[in-house]
Amino acid sequence: MRAAVVRKPGSPLSIEARALPRARGQEVVVRVRGAGVCHTDLELAADEEREGASVLGHEIAGEADGIGPVLVYPAWGCGRCAYCRAGDEQLCPRSEFAGFGRDGGFAEHVLVPSRRHLFPLGGLDPVRAAVLADAGLTAYRAVRRVRSALRDGGTAIVIGAGGLGQFALQYLRLRTRVKSVVAVDSAPEKRARALDLGADEALAPRRGLPAARAVLDFVGSDSTLRAGAQALEPGGAFVLVGAAGGTLGFGLETVPADATFLSSISGSLGDLAAVLEHARRGDLDWHVETLPLDRVNDALARLRRGDVLGRLVLTP
Repeated sequence: MRAAVVRKPGSPLSIEARALPRARGQEVVVRVRGAGVCHTDLELAADEEREGASVLGHEIAGEADGIGPVLVYPAWGCGRCAYCRAGDEQLCPRSEFAGFGRDGGFAEHVLVPSRRHLFPLGGLDPVRAAVLADAGLTAYRAVRRVRSALRDGGTAIVIGAGGLGQFALQYLRLRTRVKSVVAVDSAPEKRARALDLGADEALAPRRGLPAARAVLDFVGSDSTLRAGAQALEPGGAFVLVGAAGGTLGFGLETVPADATFLSSISGSLGDLAAVLEHARRGDLDWHVETLPLDRVNDALARLRRGDVLGRLVLTP
């Protein structure tokens, strides 16, 4: 099979021929139909601490023998610990993510540890559905974690209206009692997209954001963390998803009183089931642009430049 392989951190990925994976025990081989390209892939491709050749890609949909079209849950836990028994395999201390600790979906086939990590698509197009495995899933969990702060309404701010933020805008309307949603992004086309998806306002990054009961930061830089914390009302909730490497000082004089600050990563098996149900019902609108696997480096370069409206999906 063909795969896009990281050979040297910071260098272009190479398209190589690899042996077709063989399933043993509970493992399942999935023929990849679509693999989303994420900012995390940029970080992993440049990670100097990664050893050996590896295949990226954690947003995967394809076909599995005996099941048909499937979406791959990307966090592969031990299956035995308390986190795994609760369905939170992304929190398992021994969890391996597709494209992180194990070869991922930038290939024609991917080896998945168990059928429990496969979700039948039920008529959804695998190419479009691939992004639900991370962009759709991670945004869903982030919104779920601020629901209590919005139980009486109020304003929510979504910082970063890219692939994940666009899902979050929709989940806020679908899953909370939010009264007003404000999107913040530096790209005019993403602000316009945010308004199309239900945001009441779409602002360029600036100081003095409106007061909010909930802030969801899908960027995670020093400036976005600071701006979001300044906008958060006492008793509100701030959830950090973005991995830009920013930090926020913690103290009685630097954060609102009684506010809750959370980080969120991926989502549970139950979260992904809920995401798929929304998608099957037609509740969600997401933008996908496809590129062949051979153009993986073009896809990464575009993502690095910010030249992506929603999500790029590689098709083997």
